[in-house]
Amino acid sequence: MRVAFALWPASAHFYPFVPLAWALRSAGHDVVFVSHPSLGPVVTASGLPFAAMCDADAMPEPVGPVAAYPQARKEVARITAALNVPAEHEVEWGTVSQAFLPSMWDFTPFQGDPAEPIPAMDGLVEFFRGWQPDLVIWDPCMPGAAVAARAVGAAQCRQSGTDYNGWFLDTYTELAGRAGAHDVPNPFTETIRATAERYDVPIDHDILYGQWTIDVVPPGMNFTVDTERVPMRWVPHTAQTVMPSWLYPVPERPRVALSLGLSVRKYVPGSDWTYVRTLLDGLGGMDVDVVATLDEAQLAAVGTLPGNVQNVDYLPLDSLMQTCDVLIHHGGIGTMATAGYVGVPQIVVDFLEAEHDDPNAGDGDQAITFPRYKLAPVTGGYITGFGAGAVLDLSRPTVEAVRELVGRVLTEASYREGAARLRDDLRSAPSPADLVPVLERLTAERRVPAIAR
Repeated sequence: MRVAFALWPASAHFYPFVPLAWALRSAGHDVVFVSHPSLGPVVTASGLPFAAMCDADAMPEPVGPVAAYPQARKEVARITAALNVPAEHEVEWGTVSQAFLPSMWDFTPFQGDPAEPIPAMDGLVEFFRGWQPDLVIWDPCMPGAAVAARAVGAAQCRQSGTDYNGWFLDTYTELAGRAGAHDVPNPFTETIRATAERYDVPIDHDILYGQWTIDVVPPGMNFTVDTERVPMRWVPHTAQTVMPSWLYPVPERPRVALSLGLSVRKYVPGSDWTYVRTLLDGLGGMDVDVVATLDEAQLAAVGTLPGNVQNVDYLPLDSLMQTCDVLIHHGGIGTMATAGYVGVPQIVVDFLEAEHDDPNAGDGDQAITFPRYKLAPVTGGYITGFGAGAVLDLSRPTVEAVRELVGRVLTEASYREGAARLRDDLRSAPSPADLVPVLERLTAERRVPAIAR
């Protein structure tokens, strides 16, 4: 079997796919990762094959969702307003409409013209026609890969973390189907329409959701979505470096780690990092060793570090977690799962949100206020549901609040017991190796004829 992985080009998107790719390869199947050329060095450093979907000069390296595509964002904001999205859905809807969808538009232009070249998708289809995959597994931020797979007759599925995109599709269907609802387009359909029409692929349920979904999120943490779920255990994987000499032996006093996410600092450069000063001041007054992973911009925002804080720009989280008693983080699922996999209690910082007016509105233009989005609510709810940690609300941060919460999570046995329950839940799903025969069967059952050129 030949399996192609089509990804949005960020290391944080790549690493969750590596364990399954190696499981397939170890079982004798051919695999390849396909993406923008900028991801190539990260893939090959993990010992896996890579093919570029387009030349680097045919399409600039994606910059992420922040402050990109203002006109498309306006249209999605108008759709949001016309659908009268309920306030209780604001965070989830905003996460997709203002973060995930704009990431997709780097490759599949919103309301694009099918007669115009689409460099990434044209290159993807061309590569698939030559390589002839049996199965395409795609990143939820790369929905055009489902179209490319259908064009060449391959089976296709998503591998999804917390399924915000599936939730968005279900919610759109529900809101658009209400009596008296405005007739507004589906933003996902408008995102892939140009590619689908260019290759004569009908946009149906399987194209939008995948023929099935490889789900690496425990059921208690995920949304209920109209898709066929195939569960798989999340196996932590990241880029490796030589372990620093100070990592072992483990110190006698507690070690607390602070990690705020590589993707956040790369793709959300305007984030307000000043709240980290409160975290550090609180930790600095405690009898603990702290390992922080802050880059130059974050360090500049927080100033001098307390004496008990060891900072390193990057350290593999799976190595660090083996030596820690508590992890403080931003709510990313990969970060949560890496700590959860070894039973480390966690504190999620509820901070990442953005609510802003359209900076490109000129005189006479109607200003659009974009919804806010966050990473923490779903992850934090999963952690606290097991009693494996807590959520720290930094809307009104105080040093005392930081010390009280960190001290409680460190010393109360209930949090370690909850972390053990969370660890067991994370490890209860089938391993990537267990999934290989399932994918073999589904691929044989779901392949379809290629669409004639």
